[in-house]
Amino acid sequence: MKYELETIPVWDGVKSGSECFLCDLMTQAEEHAVSFYLGSSVMNPETRVKVNEQGFCRAHFAKLVAAGKPQALALICDTYLARSRKLLAGPMEAIVSAKPGRKLDGAVRSFSSALESRERGCLVCDQMQGRLDRYCFTTAYLWGQDDDFRHALAESKGVCLPHLDALLVMSAQALDASHRADFCKALIDLTNRNLDRIAADVLWMTQKYKSENIDKPWNGCEDAHKRAVFKMVGQDRN
Repeated sequence: MKYELETIPVWDGVKSGSECFLCDLMTQAEEHAVSFYLGSSVMNPETRVKVNEQGFCRAHFAKLVAAGKPQALALICDTYLARSRKLLAGPMEAIVSAKPGRKLDGAVRSFSSALESRERGCLVCDQMQGRLDRYCFTTAYLWGQDDDFRHALAESKGVCLPHLDALLVMSAQALDASHRADFCKALIDLTNRNLDRIAADVLWMTQKYKSENIDKPWNGCEDAHKRAVFKMVGQDRN
């Protein structure tokens, strides 16, 4: 599969000094997607059809609410709610008319299945996944083509563990077998070096709270616990 290169944001991200430049880029991608669906696209018939058919996950509906654009969200909800009620009308009626026992149990299961199907998709999640795929492909591609980028990535703080996984998987599509092997080894080395750095910071943070160390400097470890969580599971965008 061919991916459009995202050279400028990836370069900027690698040079940012972040614990995970991909988390930063995905935060920006999420903000862009939320703004898109609350912007002029809300009046686009094609967009409204997609929203009606797929909708948004709970987390991104919350983001849409928090964005503070009630008119645009009301337009989305008007047709999305109508579509939802149409899909659920049959299962809801079946519950009302079902006899107690297995008939009612079956009707409730049908409603649960219909609701699960209704909530399965999310346009923002899909858009963000497309962005992540392009960012990962670009990272691997640039590593294989540009010595300066290879050096910059090696000197960076790398990425979180979930995005390390994404890069390792995507490298199969961006690099030939030999270059992929070298890229994966370089990523693991980069990750281990940065995990060692964070582990040392966390250890000092635990020691800093002891009475004998109370007057010793923090050495930049005041937020080590946050950086450790960030590195292990990625950035929380909620």
